[in-house]
Amino acid sequence: MTQPRVWKIHLDRPLAPGGWRSLSDAERERARRLGSARERHRFMVAHAALRAILGDVCGVRAARLAFGTEDGGRPYVTLPHGRTAPGFDLPDDEAAPDSNLSHSRAVADSNLLRGRGAPDFNLSHSEEWALVAVAPPGSRVGVDVERIREDLDCLAMAGSMYQREEVDRLREAGPSGLRTGYFRLWTAKEAYVKAVGVGLAGLRNVLVREESTTHGAVLSPPGAALPVRWLDVAPGYAAAVVTAAAAS
Repeated sequence: MTQPRVWKIHLDRPLAPGGWRSLSDAERERARRLGSARERHRFMVAHAALRAILGDVCGVRAARLAFGTEDGGRPYVTLPHGRTAPGFDLPDDEAAPDSNLSHSRAVADSNLLRGRGAPDFNLSHSEEWALVAVAPPGSRVGVDVERIREDLDCLAMAGSMYQREEVDRLREAGPSGLRTGYFRLWTAKEAYVKAVGVGLAGLRNVLVREESTTHGAVLSPPGAALPVRWLDVAPGYAAAVVTAAAAS
């Protein structure tokens, strides 16, 4: 399965030129309803960046992108009838799997565009960072980023939300690894349910096994294991991306 491409966006940077105009009326209204200027700014930067990325990938102006929603509310890109997403060359300096839009232009990986139809995507944000993951047609992708909170009783939360095997691993990690481990597992679980579209209610049924510091597997009966990749976003954050095959 082709790896998804992931972009990270620092949400406290200035809004890109034309970013406000690229948003839909619904997105602008959502931004206006947010409670603080910082929240409004971060929402606008995240959604303008998402549109810029998908516009490059799909060969459509960011402001003209159209979206639909699945029954569970998961968004997807809709392309005009008969339209397919074009391919782009990937420059050598963009070859890393994660690109920061504050330093580089979003350029699509041609591997994302094999097959017909629109690519799949997912957006996640937590405080000052956002991630956008894009996968080729025929795949589904989920991504999650979380600020590692110090005010959470991680072991108590794990006892009510996680599998026994996961709780045992967290206990064995000791005080130094418990909090980071809890959030690593959480991001993998949330990326999984976002990829497969089962909703947060499915978190309790998900088991995450860590194969290395960067990779693992997510299992949820009766489905097969799916690979998870943990991402290094910034100090104090945990993040993960999961890719699944689209239902035929």
